[in-house]
Amino acid sequence: MPMLRRFLLTCLTALVPALTCAQASPTAPIHLVVGFPPGGGTDGAARLIAEKLAPALGQSIVVDNRAGAGGTIGAQSVARAKPDGHTLFFGTGAELLINPVTRKTAPYDLLKDFVPITEVGIVSFVLAVPAGSSAQNVRELIATAKAQPGKLNYSSFGMGSTNHLIGELFLHATGIRATHVPFQGSQQAMTSLLAGDVDFTFDTTAVVLPQIQAGKLRALATPSPRRLPGLPDVPTLQELGYGGLVAEGWMGVFAPAGTSPAVVTTLGTALDKVIRTPEMESRLGARGVAVTAAAGPQFRAKLQAELDKWRRVAREANVSLD
Repeated sequence: MPMLRRFLLTCLTALVPALTCAQASPTAPIHLVVGFPPGGGTDGAARLIAEKLAPALGQSIVVDNRAGAGGTIGAQSVARAKPDGHTLFFGTGAELLINPVTRKTAPYDLLKDFVPITEVGIVSFVLAVPAGSSAQNVRELIATAKAQPGKLNYSSFGMGSTNHLIGELFLHATGIRATHVPFQGSQQAMTSLLAGDVDFTFDTTAVVLPQIQAGKLRALATPSPRRLPGLPDVPTLQELGYGGLVAEGWMGVFAPAGTSPAVVTTLGTALDKVIRTPEMESRLGARGVAVTAAAGPQFRAKLQAELDKWRRVAREANVSLD
């Protein structure tokens, strides 16, 4: 009997690592939730990654668009999901960070309700005006705004969106006044800018670059910390003397709070391998996303700093979605 007991104990001991490994890997299709409609920049990047991540994990991945309320409906659905690694969120700073800090009652707490798995990459923005604008550079845009306080307007792809807050940061840093005109998405905002209905905007490089190359828009500057590869002649706002005016967006993958560290590690390792391939870097780069593939702990530290920054901007600009 003692020998049988020792034999069973040995078998169980050998089986535990295998069971742990199996539990750390997805055992059913993964739902990668996106808080915006199909066809947008966030959705496109999510689908690129899902295509390559599925074979890496050995499971099918369904990109699940749950749009509404500036992305918060999709985010809330993931925050409430079972933390087993089968429901993930492909999110951005707009719905996960800026939306909550501009509300008196936040729909969720980014660092309490989610586990950051991987930062996919950085999204750069460009300050652009219609080609017919009289402003040839940032100095002239500021001069025009100061000569006509409150008369100029700028577009964004929604109240509390990343480019709304970047616009407010720009107004605060330059001491000018302008009217914010929010739209339901980047496409509508860009249509209005091209028509000359608004005077300027901060939009993603992926959206404005084709219009700049077509001669329909003029790039004045970027709030990124360095010049953009696709627009090497366009200065940063830092170069122009606005040292505190640095802002970028980001994309990342999150799990619901409570997801086991083993599952997070498995997903993070697979994502890292997929994102860092030359093909993925090239395809995301074409969409204006500079790959970072920052691991969870590093990503989390960045998110805390971003929360502090955008809370301050929202407070100083008196931006509230309530």
